[in-house]
Amino acid sequence: MGSYCVRDEVERASWIRRSIIQEAACLTFVRGASLTRIAEAFGAVTERCCPLDIEDFCEEAFARQEKHPMVALRSVGDWVLVVEDSGRQGQRPEVLRRAGRCAAVSAFWDANALTRFSYAAHGAVRTTFEAVLPEYREGTAPDELEGVRAGLPWREADPVPLMLALAGRITRLSPDPDWLAGQFHTFPVAPWPDDLVAVPDPMDALTGYPAALASALRGATDAGRRRAATAVARHVLTAADCLAHPAARSALTALDTGHPVDGCALGEAVRQLAWESTLQRPASKVRNQLRAVEALRQATREDPLTALVTTLAEARHVRGVDVGELTRITTAELAG
Repeated sequence: MGSYCVRDEVERASWIRRSIIQEAACLTFVRGASLTRIAEAFGAVTERCCPLDIEDFCEEAFARQEKHPMVALRSVGDWVLVVEDSGRQGQRPEVLRRAGRCAAVSAFWDANALTRFSYAAHGAVRTTFEAVLPEYREGTAPDELEGVRAGLPWREADPVPLMLALAGRITRLSPDPDWLAGQFHTFPVAPWPDDLVAVPDPMDALTGYPAALASALRGATDAGRRRAATAVARHVLTAADCLAHPAARSALTALDTGHPVDGCALGEAVRQLAWESTLQRPASKVRNQLRAVEALRQATREDPLTALVTTLAEARHVRGVDVGELTRITTAELAG
């Protein structure tokens, strides 16, 4: 009887493979916040909300895919469902941490058979794994769902209905085609920037600069590397006419004084500039400012050597910046 019930549980979720999002999608359930707050957690441009049904949303998402992602939200029971057609915001830790301040459950799959199931709570990704390899789990509490996950046929069934069955166990919402029925609140998305993850060998990123600079970097003190990263960031922000941006100015002040940088404000600045740049021509001033702020963000890394090398790497992409001048600035700060 138990085996039959489990098979039936997975079968109830198999409708997803006959739906409009059958090939590639991400479904995220979020609890504990308003629809607007959840949209913001996904990076939605909330002033551009548009009510659409799922078919019109998928058409709009396809038409806009080269410019920006899109999300569609509606309430389902006590949860808010976030749908992405061929999207992946809901499986990103940068989004899950924000959305999962209370709880968030996401199931992602794509046309290349990649999958990802994630559970976030209290602002942390608690567990995440590939649906076909659930034994390889990551997160702050990777085994937290093992009791809930037990009994599902992970080696036998289609991983997508399996993920929805697991999501149903957590949310207590039975997978149902009505999840995709009715009107959604849809939004374009200006994605949150990627986390600044550790770089195994930061010197690999130092391309396009004189060999002598690499030697100077290796022999410098951490204080010198930090000064140089800050000076390079200030130089590119000046070149991009972005030095007066409030988040940039605040971050530079913090770097100069050794105080913590407000990473959230800096990430928001990157997100907003990225959105503005999608609305303008590729060579726009805003896009150049985006590159400069991204260089500044690299300068805030915890490890001074990684901060300097990645800032130099990003600085090369800022229009109007000369590699020779960046080398001179760096060398002077390292020597000082």
